[in-house]
Amino acid sequence: MLIMSRIIWIFRLLLICLVLVAPVYAQTTEYVFVPESSVYVDGTSNSTPEWRVYATEIEGGITVSSDDPSVVQSVRLVVPANMMKSRKSPIMDRGMYDALQVKEHPNIIYELTSTADLVMTSDTTFTLSATGNLTIGPQTNEVSFPVEGTLKSDGSVHFKGSYTLLMTDYGLKPPSLMFGSLRTGNEVVVTAELIASPAN
Repeated sequence: MLIMSRIIWIFRLLLICLVLVAPVYAQTTEYVFVPESSVYVDGTSNSTPEWRVYATEIEGGITVSSDDPSVVQSVRLVVPANMMKSRKSPIMDRGMYDALQVKEHPNIIYELTSTADLVMTSDTTFTLSATGNLTIGPQTNEVSFPVEGTLKSDGSVHFKGSYTLLMTDYGLKPPSLMFGSLRTGNEVVVTAELIASPAN
């Protein structure tokens, strides 16, 4: 129970503070995004009202100072671009990989830079605004979006946030397949449902 209380206390301090850069020599505590986390992208095309692709592999987590849990060293999420899957059409997957330029830019990366507008909506739930750098293909842009979070009794924290973007804002051309007969829309919505648990 003492360990559980300390984990929850650490995360509450983490959420209340702005993200700071900690000295590189400080000891750290790691929280990792577990496999049950999910990232998916929703979009449209000229032949279907909507489509969805899923990240089948997710890496990253949160690093805080062991001496001062309010000092956050990093929050980083990495999705291998070639592990995005439609679960329906290999043809669509190949078109997506071409559009994402996976050979030249193998990873989709998000790195948090700051948080704001924290509101504890209950003893175990909260909302905040997250700002960070999102890299897709050849370009990195700063993005801000709302996040909902829940503190769980097992010490993990669940985060959910969505962001709408234009593929062309990242130097990407929306996929066009089958000699142009299938064309996807430029606007997509990226949703992350992440579970951060203390690293072993």
